[in-house]
Amino acid sequence: MHHTRSEAHAGAAIGPEANRGIGFPRLYDLLVLILTRGRDKAYREAMLDLAGLAPGFHLLDVGCGTGTQAISAWRRVQPGGSVVGVDVSEKMLAAARRKASRAGLDIAFHHADAAELPFEEGRFDVVTFTTVLHMVPEARRGFCLREAARVLPPGGRLLLIDYAGPLGERRHLSAKHGPHGQFDLHRLREPLAAAGFERIEGGPLNWLGLHYLRGIKS
Repeated sequence: MHHTRSEAHAGAAIGPEANRGIGFPRLYDLLVLILTRGRDKAYREAMLDLAGLAPGFHLLDVGCGTGTQAISAWRRVQPGGSVVGVDVSEKMLAAARRKASRAGLDIAFHHADAAELPFEEGRFDVVTFTTVLHMVPEARRGFCLREAARVLPPGGRLLLIDYAGPLGERRHLSAKHGPHGQFDLHRLREPLAAAGFERIEGGPLNWLGLHYLRGIKS
């Protein structure tokens, strides 16, 4: 059973204002470039491989940031597919729109909270969250997963990429500090199942100490 809009606020006890997003798009892009040692394109492609995109697919990129991944994904879903991005940061969205415009791509970017997606049920084939959920207050993460389930049809795919594993076993510096080090993606296996996903699988991404979880809407 899906939550109502009011439950998303009252039940979590933390409203959407708790999700501030990232407000420094240029620095963010530079940081990704540095952390991947100039191989940011290969990093994005590795994530999209896990999403299993194909021509004609409709993708929702939650926490799309500056739009780099959405643009890469758009090329994979053509012909006939579409990509939509959402983010809580207006500054990141402005950067994403500029990038898509320069590339001549028809990608819609919306200002929206992951726990209250402004889309109808079953609209997308794939939903992705890339290094997003560690920034979402724990009390709201279940709502985000249920919203992802709502906008997917039966058989639709959800891909989560984030930090995971015991802190002492994390080798990459970016996986250890602040909210990154406090978050363990694999703790979301049970909430994923509760949100209506099955065939849940996961493992290391071999980039920046990141892991993935992937599930199919039942």
